[in-house]
This record gives sequence, structure tokens and C-alpha cells, in this order.
Amino acid sequence: MKTEETKSGMDMMSEMMKYMMENMMRGKKVMHSMPEMCFKIMEQMAASKHGSPPITSYATEEMRGLFEEWLKNLEDEIMEFVREKGKVSPDDLTSKLKLSRESVLFLVGKLAREGKLTIGEIRTA
Repeated sequence: MKTEETKSGMDMMSEMMKYMMENMMRGKKVMHSMPEMCFKIMEQMAASKHGSPPITSYATEEMRGLFEEWLKNLEDEIMEFVREKGKVSPDDLTSKLKLSRESVLFLVGKLAREGKLTIGEIRTA
């Protein structure tokens, strides 16, 4: 079993995404914003790898703004794709956006909580 010191960045990101998805499904607010969540993940990864100060301490307002703009563009792409297709799967979005399934699920969950999308079907694989 890995300790906090030996976890890879991907392990930590995976755990955080799992935690967020579980809490989002329960209707709990996990973070104030998507950028905050991403900065938190990067902060944990940087601190675990290098024992360095949090990455957010280096991020300028300009960088935060660019990151928020990028996330907004991703959300817009999701909305447009869903409007175009009518119904899509997480795998469709993963392929379209070239993002991990976890990232797509987070963005879709965020859009659903904001009332912009409806998540409709749950079934066994």
C-alpha cells in the first residue's frame, strides 16, 4: 500500500477525482470552483513530488484567468456537442475533448449541478 509520500501524482489525482465525484453524486459541494479544484490537485502533486511550495503561490491572476477561460471553453464545447448530437456518452466526450474520463465526468457533473445539462441514464455495463 502506498503512503502519502510515495503516491504518484496520478494516484493522488485519481483519489481526489473519486472523492469529488462521490460527493457530487450526493449533492455535496466539494470545492468553490473548478479552478480551485484543479489548483488543489496540482498543489498536492507538486508538494508530494518535490516538497515545494503550493503551485497556487506561483500562479498569477493572469494564469488563473487563462485557466478559467480554458475551462469555460471546455464547458462550451461540451454544451455545443450535446446540442449537436442530442445525446452523448462520457466516452463520446472523452474522445471529442481528448480528456480523461474523470475530467469529463467532473465537467458534466458541474454542468448538471448548474442546470445546464441533464444526466439521464444509469445502467449496468
